[in-house]
Amino acid sequence: SSGINAEYGVPTTDGNGQRIVTQDVPISLVPLIHWSEFEDPGMPEIHMSIYFPPLRRLKNLLERMRNLSNLVTIQATWSGEMTVSVRSDLVTTKTYFIELDTPDTDDGVDMTRASAEVTVDIKKLLLFGQSQYLAASSRSICNIVHGRSLQLFLLQDDVKLQYYLPAVDL
Repeated sequence: SSGINAEYGVPTTDGNGQRIVTQDVPISLVPLIHWSEFEDPGMPEIHMSIYFPPLRRLKNLLERMRNLSNLVTIQATWSGEMTVSVRSDLVTTKTYFIELDTPDTDDGVDMTRASAEVTVDIKKLLLFGQSQYLAASSRSICNIVHGRSLQLFLLQDDVKLQYYLPAVDL
């Protein structure tokens, strides 16, 4: 039987130590013939959709920003501008990307908002950056649900990898 074993460090109530909580999550693979019986989970209405800059460049940036903060804020506009920023007690660092493409939108996108932003765990976003090794010539779409989540797609030929990150409460 396959599964994932996860360990979490939980601080004790007196703050002098931590308890380790271990959880085993079983995984069963669904055969291809049964895929039609399942649907993608519902997503809230998307407020912004923009193509990411090249993943290698974004990953290098996030690796440097990770030294300043555990959280990163992604903000995007319909005019093709995206800001990636981190904040610490000492400094706020922002990197601006301009002239990024925006995908053709469908009914699931709210175009009334001029911009949208979300703050996520930088380490989890870096995991998506690792997908650059899957397909160097791929493109990535970043969908933002303002203040709630980041939905990322890696597009390569007829393959689409979806990655979902919930927002971090500040």
